[in-house]
Amino acid sequence: MRRHEQEITDRKALEEILRRALVCRIGLSDANRPYVVPVCFGYANDCIYVHSSPFGHKMDIIKNNCAVCFELDVDVELVKAETACKWSVKYLSVIGFGKASVVRDPQEKVRGLNAIMEHYSGSASHDYEPRPVDAAAVIRIEIQSMTGKRSKS
Repeated sequence: MRRHEQEITDRKALEEILRRALVCRIGLSDANRPYVVPVCFGYANDCIYVHSSPFGHKMDIIKNNCAVCFELDVDVELVKAETACKWSVKYLSVIGFGKASVVRDPQEKVRGLNAIMEHYSGSASHDYEPRPVDAAAVIRIEIQSMTGKRSKS
């Protein structure tokens, strides 16, 4: 990171940003062409879980290239100023890298869905209808590395 004074490396601080973020953007590479998609997510056991349709461009890319980048941000606030070059944005962000895979084990699939539901509802355990769970895909992103950044504004 170019501005080391803005870097966040404390794991607990990074996880706090993960817990507070509402949207995770995952970056994929489709034959060297970038593809970024915003997703709902959950975080558990050093993994990000995402639910998806089992079909579509995102799933096709992951099947061919499991390397992903992810980004989340919180506390985003526009900072207005008198002159154009003084405008800024306040934020906390996390960027990381990992390996994506489609969860096949039914119990882990439910754990992934629970992580997603807990992220948004605050409740760790949910009952699911078997048919929608079977029809949905759950993607696990095993986090290999991540770092955070705090704006200077």
